[in-house]
Amino acid sequence: MELKIRHRRLHAFYTSKVLNAIMIVIVASLFLMAYMDSLLLPLICASLAFSFFIGYSLWLWLCKPKKIVVNTCLSDISFCMTIYYLFVTGLNATGQWWYIVPIVISVIVLCISFTAYKDESFEI
Repeated sequence: MELKIRHRRLHAFYTSKVLNAIMIVIVASLFLMAYMDSLLLPLICASLAFSFFIGYSLWLWLCKPKKIVVNTCLSDISFCMTIYYLFVTGLNATGQWWYIVPIVISVIVLCISFTAYKDESFEI
């Protein structure tokens, strides 16, 4: 079945490799904030990643590049990590493994994704 894309730039925004990798870094930083006693380092990391997210989003929407790299697998993993963070936060989990496992998984996913696993060049 052929996927029909109505708005190509919006599809590129949601499946962008860079934005989804930054989102995984933000969620991992939020997990570190919940796990660590000191909030300074995770807060700096999350705010820096969020500023990169805003900058790349503005570049994507205002400069309108012709092509970007998309990765649907990374997009799905980023979505699952965000939902898992919302679940754990809503559950108010006290066990440390609720926070350690997603941080380790995010490091592994980012290492694998930076080797161009399932990357596609998407023409907008």
